[in-house]
Amino acid sequence: MTDALFDMEPIHRSPAQPKKKWGGSASTKARAIVRRMLPAPCVRCAEIVTDEMEWHADHIQERNDAGTDAPSNFGPAHAHCNTSHGGRIGAAITNGTRVTPAITRERRPSWW
Repeated sequence: MTDALFDMEPIHRSPAQPKKKWGGSASTKARAIVRRMLPAPCVRCAEIVTDEMEWHADHIQERNDAGTDAPSNFGPAHAHCNTSHGGRIGAAITNGTRVTPAITRERRPSWW
């Protein structure tokens, strides 16, 4: 008896449907703009970012705080600084929606 799971044909992608990658022309353009600024201070921790390090093109003013994708709004950030900052924003959004209701109890004196 053979297992039907392993008898399946492999999935072949046509050249018209390549595997999607994260990013795109906007992120490529942002990295090219920021690369010309290097070495420069990180927009998150203010330590120097060089081209030899892992770095991201980061927004100086966040898009959710009325920031734009204008070239003047980009700056270098260490990869760790940028990803941890995004985690803090996500946690603040998540924790802000989880508001526990105030529990009010009637206080009664105990007589015994």
